[in-house]
Amino acid sequence: MSPQLVHALSDQPITPLEGGGLVLVVLGAVALLIFWVSALISVLAAPVGCGAKILWVLVIFALPFLGSVLWFVAGRRTAGV
Repeated sequence: MSPQLVHALSDQPITPLEGGGLVLVVLGAVALLIFWVSALISVLAAPVGCGAKILWVLVIFALPFLGSVLWFVAGRRTAGV
């Protein structure tokens, strides 16, 4: 039987994120938000100049995941934190 036929015969709607998929999406979004906020806090607490902080904050806002990764991989190392 095709999924469309099964859906037509049942009275329950098909949802795109069945079986805990929505939970995984929400957990991933929360993890990304925590990672992003921790990168911003780390930049603001770093002992670098004001211009460098502004640049890093702009990078983190423009590229939320990649900017955060770049800060933790390269930025913190150059800041001496």
